[in-house]
Amino acid sequence: MNKNQKKLIIIGISILILTFILYFFFENNSSIKNKDINYVRAKVLEVISSELHKEGNIPGVFIGKQKIRILILSGQLKGQQFTLTNSRLHGDLVYDVVAREGMEIVLAVKESKKEAPIMVIDTYARDKVIYLLIVVFVIVLILVGRLKGLMALVSLIITGLMIAFFMLPMMFRGYSPVLLAVITAIVVIFMSLILIGGLNRKSFSAISGTIIGVLIAGIISLISGKVAYLTGITGEASEQLVYVVSDFPLNIKGIMFAGIIISSLGAVMDVGMSISSVIFEIHKKIPKLSKKELFKSGMNVGKDIIGTMANTLILAFTGGALSIMILLIAYDMPYFRAINLNMVSTEIIQGLSGSIGLILTVPFTAFISVLFISRKNERRRIDRLKKKLI
Repeated sequence: MNKNQKKLIIIGISILILTFILYFFFENNSSIKNKDINYVRAKVLEVISSELHKEGNIPGVFIGKQKIRILILSGQLKGQQFTLTNSRLHGDLVYDVVAREGMEIVLAVKESKKEAPIMVIDTYARDKVIYLLIVVFVIVLILVGRLKGLMALVSLIITGLMIAFFMLPMMFRGYSPVLLAVITAIVVIFMSLILIGGLNRKSFSAISGTIIGVLIAGIISLISGKVAYLTGITGEASEQLVYVVSDFPLNIKGIMFAGIIISSLGAVMDVGMSISSVIFEIHKKIPKLSKKELFKSGMNVGKDIIGTMANTLILAFTGGALSIMILLIAYDMPYFRAINLNMVSTEIIQGLSGSIGLILTVPFTAFISVLFISRKNERRRIDRLKKKLI
């Protein structure tokens, strides 16, 4: 059985497992739903009248109302035209929708058997842009990566399905977000690295080192969060979770720590596989090198990787907190108060915890890789001795 056949078998098993997970959790998951309201796609055919006034000096922010004619593109009312008033213009850059001719929008429709349907503009229709980017991403990934790219795509699908149909539904059932994140991370690490690297010692070395790195990041963030009295509420979305807790047994603090584990997963996997690949490749080319020399070579390469990868995690969290940083500067907030704010402290602890786990992945993966190689060498020596004795 060649490597490609093994990978195909792994893909088949992965799809079967994920199909079961998808079916089981999708069928049994319950969530907040409003059956009276449907969301449909609509196209703005004409802006009949527009009474808009600029709000302050912020570009694109208006107050007023519009009268528009629309065409429903999906749902039970598909193909029908309606004239409605766009009153969702309150000077809010996040939620306001300024209708323009030819654009597609999302409508919230409440249908009634006795009366005409009530329609409200919900948001802009952005899904087509997202789908286009996904198609471009898949094409580029497969064209450049070929079989490895295909394996990476399958790995990405596994990650998405595990989060969407295992981790999130189980959180709604009251299970520990940190425990679920750890389980998800282990499954994703195992499946992803096996798909990319195959069933061999190199992959198992990378898997072991990566799991250790992710667990370290989770443990550090958990301890630091408790010592620093972090609330887990860092933005508007997490603030709204407070109101959801009354309907579902969600652990808000745990969700934050689970997020740290998942967000550091990709970078840690990258480092783990890179170090393992380097050590096994060096051993293949120069089999006479000792354990100490192999470990040193892996660490030397790891030092170069650490610099860029640590920056990757820190910059990722910084990018997410960019709005917060701008606000702090705008209000000229004193440093001592700023660094002790819940939102700022959370972002710093997230970035540092993930980076520490990533850095420690290097020596752990290098050490485990050398152990796997040394065992292989010992077996070869034993086989040679047996042949000489015979």
